[in-house]
Amino acid sequence: MLVEKVAFIGSGELAESLLKGFLDKKFIAADQVWMNNHTNKERLADLEKTYHVHTTQDKAVALKKADLIIFAFRPADTSAAVAEMKPFLRRDQLIITLMVGVPTAFIQSAAGVDLPIVRAMPNTSASIGLSATGIAAGACVSEAQLNLAKQLFETVGTVSVVAENEIDVIAGVAGSGPAYLYYLAQSMQEAGVREGLSEASSALLVQQTLLGAANLLKQSEKSASDLLNAVATPGGTTQAGIDTLDNHSVREAVNACIHQAIVRAKEMSAPFSK
Repeated sequence: MLVEKVAFIGSGELAESLLKGFLDKKFIAADQVWMNNHTNKERLADLEKTYHVHTTQDKAVALKKADLIIFAFRPADTSAAVAEMKPFLRRDQLIITLMVGVPTAFIQSAAGVDLPIVRAMPNTSASIGLSATGIAAGACVSEAQLNLAKQLFETVGTVSVVAENEIDVIAGVAGSGPAYLYYLAQSMQEAGVREGLSEASSALLVQQTLLGAANLLKQSEKSASDLLNAVATPGGTTQAGIDTLDNHSVREAVNACIHQAIVRAKEMSAPFSK
């Protein structure tokens, strides 16, 4: 499938992260991209200035002759947005939706036409080419179209092809995942300052520690459990810290955190599944 025009319907943080990643990896050129939103002219002006893409508040202009359309608006806006776009959606376009909780079947029903729709759940690390993305094909997606979607998201990180009913799990684990790590980083930095480090030193030490650990986890043939056991030697400082985390039931808290994110994703799906 030849992609000559890409239209982003919605231009929030996730859309910008993907745009930056796609452009940096030269999957698409800036003059092939149209960014759209219907409320924020200043946001569009900033995107045009920063990335040299086309911008418009007119969905018809954005969608005209678009080969690839990325839905990046709020889930609550789905019915109204699809109704507005309905005259401009065609079977030969590939639609990728980033919206949490909105099944492909709902979009297809709202459009009133059999459209090839791929649900994708990337995260904001796409802006530096390190997203963990899950994608799922709707009923009308061909193998070639699914491969195109996979290639697209591989330009900004790793891709897992899953069943659509697993997308909510991807949202809880990977879509929201960066925020969990930022929460941990913030907590570690605050602890370092409380124990006497400067804010700058504590931030640098935590950033590099997390970066190194993440890279070792990816590059090593050892599991996370193996790496943990290698560092947390009995009677040492690390084990003292791990024991404290266990005493505070942090593992259970992480499990509950991810579970609640998945529950919320399913709750968001409910209005679109009736």
